[in-house]
Amino acid sequence: MGCITSIILAAVTMATWNGEWFPSGRAEHRADPKTEAKTIKRAGQMLRGAFAAVDPSGTNDIVLCLNEMRDKETVLALADAIGRKDLKLAIISGYRRRDRFDMQQDAILTTLPFATASWSRWRNAKDATPPRGYVFSEIVFPNAVTTRVYAVHLKSNYGQTSEQIAESNRSKRANAIAQLIDQERAKRGRFAAPVAILGDMNADAWKKEFAKDRMFRLLSDAGFENVLSGLDEDDRITHPGRGKWQGSVLDYIFLRDLPRSAPPTVFFAGGISDHNPVLAVVDPAPAKHSPKTSQPKQKQQ
Repeated sequence: MGCITSIILAAVTMATWNGEWFPSGRAEHRADPKTEAKTIKRAGQMLRGAFAAVDPSGTNDIVLCLNEMRDKETVLALADAIGRKDLKLAIISGYRRRDRFDMQQDAILTTLPFATASWSRWRNAKDATPPRGYVFSEIVFPNAVTTRVYAVHLKSNYGQTSEQIAESNRSKRANAIAQLIDQERAKRGRFAAPVAILGDMNADAWKKEFAKDRMFRLLSDAGFENVLSGLDEDDRITHPGRGKWQGSVLDYIFLRDLPRSAPPTVFFAGGISDHNPVLAVVDPAPAKHSPKTSQPKQKQQ
């Protein structure tokens, strides 16, 4: 009898978490080193628990997108606290605020090899230019298919006092997403690779006060799946408490050509941050990269 060999590819857990001015927990503030070390340790334990919740055997590879990280040293310390020896830093942004580095950097950690990694500020749109930018990496998944991963932290509504400011904030969020869609548009009727966009979008796709936000329609029209769309209202809350936007969905994973093998999970952060991590396990089976429909090139709003 002939020998039949089957290859079982490891799944990939994709996750995003906003650490809330990590590790100090306060804007433009440095806590004492012992306090910050304890916060990093607790956060590592929390994220380790989140990964175990969706992958009890601990065999999945990991792609973790992070927002509001102070600096490279902080992210490396957090990776060490998570406890996966193969979890490496792919990229961290270098956003600046006037004469110094911003204390809200974005980063990508992964256990997988990556072909490229970079970061960029958003392109100029005059008064509607989004703040910060994005980090990006071409990550080689277990099926040898390169997946293009973006981590973003979009414009918030903090301090919003008028409809004019609200529309400006909506335009900044839409401009950021339109840029990514433009960068990942189909060429000759085919998408170049699977794409994932993860991070704090600072808008709730289900709340009426965000009904005028255009970015969710832009993503849907470009073929991206909002993985949280299948969860019940109480199960998808990523910003549970504190402040005006409590009980909101602000953090998302959007996937194109990346089939999921399980429902997504929103894991309680235990008060370490005002944001909960979001996780989705994806199937590494080869994906088709042709669009479902022919998508026109997106223009900035």
